[in-house]
Amino acid sequence: MKVYAFDVDETLEVSGGPVKIADIVVLREQGHCVGLCGNCEAVTTSVEGWHKIFSFLCQLNMNLSKAEFLGLLKFYIPAEEYVMVGNDHSQREHQSPDDRPAALAAGWRFIDETAFAKGNR
Repeated sequence: MKVYAFDVDETLEVSGGPVKIADIVVLREQGHCVGLCGNCEAVTTSVEGWHKIFSFLCQLNMNLSKAEFLGLLKFYIPAEEYVMVGNDHSQREHQSPDDRPAALAAGWRFIDETAFAKGNR
């Protein structure tokens, strides 16, 4: 099993990004753990059945940075690999924060949202 953490803003289709919820459902059906590491309100208020798809939500009011949250997930969830999907400012301009540094700081593999939408897993 792999653990996938998805940023939301400018990453998921519900918030202006290219990653489709249907592609995340496929990961879940394959037995992977998937969750949110970003604006979870955009998902919980717009995706019917979100609670059947996502195993964890972002660091709600925990006063943790994204890197710290990812580090805790890695510590508490045993998996063969940890993958964060989000925004990479070195690839293009985004209004939301750059996710690559947080993923790398936590020891996670990073996939740019466009690369994920094109099939990179």
